[in-house]
Amino acid sequence: MANARSPCGLEIGGNIMGIPLYGQNKQGGKIDDVLINEKNVWYFDRPPVLMDDGALGGAHKLADGTAQDVVLHQYPAGAGSIYGLQLAASYNGTQAIDGPSVASTGMNYEGDAADDEGFQWAMSYPGSKGIEGVDSFTVGTAGFYAKLRFSIEDVSISDDCAFGFRLKSQASNAALDNYTDVASLNVISGDIKVESILNNASTVTTDTTDNWADGESHTLEVRISKAGVASYRLDGRAVTTSPTADVTFDTGDVFTPFMFMLHSSAAACDVILQELETGVLDDDGNPPS
Repeated sequence: MANARSPCGLEIGGNIMGIPLYGQNKQGGKIDDVLINEKNVWYFDRPPVLMDDGALGGAHKLADGTAQDVVLHQYPAGAGSIYGLQLAASYNGTQAIDGPSVASTGMNYEGDAADDEGFQWAMSYPGSKGIEGVDSFTVGTAGFYAKLRFSIEDVSISDDCAFGFRLKSQASNAALDNYTDVASLNVISGDIKVESILNNASTVTTDTTDNWADGESHTLEVRISKAGVASYRLDGRAVTTSPTADVTFDTGDVFTPFMFMLHSSAAACDVILQELETGVLDDDGNPPS
């Protein structure tokens, strides 16, 4: 995911673009709402600034670890994106830890080392406009993707360690299965599984037969085509076993990248986030190079 630079261009999420004239960002002669070839990359190489969402339209309060309480985690823009990264993070269970802990390789998002507790986050705050093609993605506008690289020190402790897309409009929920529309890869005790939900139906789980060993780092990637069809990749390749029937989301559904982590016992597993990338797929269904 290295980025190049040019003295006469602007780097937008790893792509060099000249300063555009009116109408220059076109596809098929049509000005698109989404910048063509845009991608955004963020690195978890410094702690975030935390703000309790009670400050939004209400009285300011400190993060207090209450279950499902939302705290905004704000990371600055860097070499990979002109946009700063904001995560609407919430506690799974009651926490004594308000934010991620610092690790030498990234930020540790496991929360308290307690059974049935953990963290989750979504990129776009529920009810906000969001930024199309960055943290908000509409089925039918263009194909889109998100990928997250992280490590897990002890995979046996993860009841859920899921990454992918869910509906942007939904508030934080205590159970992954309670979201109405989801496309995710979920690491459960080292087994990497596809878990999808369509229109509030039951969760469909497929064992990819790929596995995650203690201490390893991997990149989970979920793609959703312009037609709404979800697909799944591990470290840049298709998962070994894909679902027998691809989930197809409804045109007009608006998704945001999310992560959901839950402990299976009262022990540390160290889920250390390293790199997050989102963007729009090209005409061949691939991320920008």
